[in-house]
Amino acid sequence: MKATEREQMQERSALLAEHAPRREHQVPYIWLYLYHTFNTWSDRFYEFATFVFIMDIFKNTLLPSSLYGFVFTASGILLSSSVGKWIDRTPRLRAIQVFVPIKRLSVALISLGFIVLFAFYDYEVIPDSAKPMCYTIFGAIVLLGGTLKLASVGASIVVEKDWLVVIAQSDSVILTRANSFMRRIELVNKMITPLAFGLIVSLRSTMFCVVFTGIWSIFSMVCELYLIRKVYDSIPWLSETKEPTLAQYFSIVNHEDGAELGEQLDRRESEPWPRRLYNDWLEYYKHPIFAVSLSYAMVYMSVLSVAGTMVSWLKWRGYSDSSVGIMRSVMALLAILGTFLMPLMSRFLGLMKTAQIAVSLEWVALIPVIITFFLSPSWLTTVLLIGGISLSRTCVWIFDLSQMQILQEQISNGQTGLIHGWHFTLCNLFDLGQFLLTIIWSDPRIFKIPAMVSFCMVFLAACTFTRFYYRSS
Repeated sequence: MKATEREQMQERSALLAEHAPRREHQVPYIWLYLYHTFNTWSDRFYEFATFVFIMDIFKNTLLPSSLYGFVFTASGILLSSSVGKWIDRTPRLRAIQVFVPIKRLSVALISLGFIVLFAFYDYEVIPDSAKPMCYTIFGAIVLLGGTLKLASVGASIVVEKDWLVVIAQSDSVILTRANSFMRRIELVNKMITPLAFGLIVSLRSTMFCVVFTGIWSIFSMVCELYLIRKVYDSIPWLSETKEPTLAQYFSIVNHEDGAELGEQLDRRESEPWPRRLYNDWLEYYKHPIFAVSLSYAMVYMSVLSVAGTMVSWLKWRGYSDSSVGIMRSVMALLAILGTFLMPLMSRFLGLMKTAQIAVSLEWVALIPVIITFFLSPSWLTTVLLIGGISLSRTCVWIFDLSQMQILQEQISNGQTGLIHGWHFTLCNLFDLGQFLLTIIWSDPRIFKIPAMVSFCMVFLAACTFTRFYYRSS
């Protein structure tokens, strides 16, 4: 290779490593945390409220809740990887400015659909001639839910998987601290929003709560766009060009002719969609973090959390909105504990060992939960149910933070969208499984079957990560 060409390669290597030097700035994390507060408050409030709204309309079956969850998750499976690749090609600010309005306007339109259903359609008494319109409106809600899911995936990849890593300049200590704090914000909102929902419903009405959800979504959109712009303007290196993917980098190294490389990349982009999808999957599958991603995704195939269809099941069991809200808050409070334990455990045990212990203890904590499904309802079964789920969520969040940082540290920012897009796809695939379980066994009286399958999946997740841990040690 000629001297000038070697110099060009050295210059390329320097560009790839330009984030390595520490640039000591007073990074205004406060703007990022405020954005995350508005974002997670809105997401968690809607997440809890929507399944309550659906159950209040369709009172005697879990099928509508499961169908909504199914489509919500299926959209993530089908298109998350495409969203991720679009993020890799798109300037950072433009990407988030697209996703935030789509998220919030989708929630506003969904709220409008619920307003119509509550105002004009009592599903238990409406004549058969009016039911097609009821189904049509609910179908629109379901489709908007799919749009919301894709925008949520995109916003999460942009801010949590890309921006945060760039802001922290890949510093492991800073990442641990920032990840933990952002998860605490999310969990505090997860704890407070059900209480706020129950308070609004008890003081006013469900209809008022639906209207509030839509109006708040619009207000939150304005605040989020303002705050994320403040973050971007305060961090000069967020405007820097993203690193190339590893595949592109090695192509650069192995090709002396830049024009030939450009033609090669253009050919790959012009390949048929199934071929490009397959190549992207191979890049994800062959990445060292695949086993970590797979084990975490398995945890998603679980109904054993006070969310989604289990909220509907608890309502069927006779628990009030306020009671369910309190249960969810207790679960979130113990999950917050996990965000404090993870940095301590990581410091003394290391990131990998922390993740391995957390996912192993998660399935142990679910043993008393499974037992409650074979006992008659009582205060004891309630304590075992909520206590076991809450303890398992502590472990889940320790595992969540650990695997998140493992991915952040081992994925170049040029691959962020592609790898995390497939990661979300895999998580959504297993998440879809939990809704399939409650579609197949939609009778609330046999909810213990989905619960037992969920327990087995968590056990498999623990086995998968443990195998990866010992093979990589």
